[in-house]
Amino acid sequence: MELKGCCISSELACEESGRFSIAYLNKSVTPQPLHTQNNLEIYYGLSKGKYFIIDGVIYPVEKYDIFIINQFEAHRVEAIEGEPHERYILSIMPEFLKSLSSPYTVLTECFYNKSKYSSRISLSKTQHNKMMELIDKLITSGGFGSDLMENAALTEIILLIMNASESPSADTPPSDNKYIADILNYINDSLDEDLSLDNLAEKFHLSKGYLCRLFKEHTNTTIHEYICEKRISKAKLLLTTGYTVQETLSMTGFNDYANFIRRFKEKVGMSPKKYATQYMDS
Repeated sequence: MELKGCCISSELACEESGRFSIAYLNKSVTPQPLHTQNNLEIYYGLSKGKYFIIDGVIYPVEKYDIFIINQFEAHRVEAIEGEPHERYILSIMPEFLKSLSSPYTVLTECFYNKSKYSSRISLSKTQHNKMMELIDKLITSGGFGSDLMENAALTEIILLIMNASESPSADTPPSDNKYIADILNYINDSLDEDLSLDNLAEKFHLSKGYLCRLFKEHTNTTIHEYICEKRISKAKLLLTTGYTVQETLSMTGFNDYANFIRRFKEKVGMSPKKYATQYMDS
């Protein structure tokens, strides 16, 4: 079940299996740019990082921190230059995790109910030991009944996270990150508006050149690509809640139908109509 290589390999393996996959990554594997994916993600850090961005919130990254991300949240971790960056990435298909839930315990809730469950959870040494024990079960399971043992270990991991999570804390971005946090929040709240570089530079009283450099430095992507990523992410959410392709188009700031279809296929791997059919909320 364990993969070694990159986050993308883990995400592809997860989608192909329809269940989940786990990957161990180290400093030789460069973190991805700001992105979303079709699966749920659990990031478990074995070493300290510089910061973790999740939808405009910038979190510190300490050893044994867990970050939980749903398929609609753009995110990126930044490693500390010259230091180890060891982590596990657990990718889970939402429908599969729902199938492991009970009427009384909905395992997917911690990924979506951010008023109750924090995106960042710091584990104690005891909780870390338990987490590593469960990860080992996922990696080493095999033979008759291995699928049930994996399902049980995955369920325990989610329950450990849910029990360890407290109400979201007000993580204050470091002062040198204040601009980028404000910019990300503004973009996230204004996806159906004109988010041209000219308008953003005027809004934040920055030169276009400085704005682009600042954004690239903190997100490892361009403003244009981030806006596209967030608009596609919002489109995914709208499509799964019953909005038509045309309604989704107008609510996400895409002014051109053909461009929307093309970019959606590029980012998601299927057409908006197929995505809506496949992932529509029951």
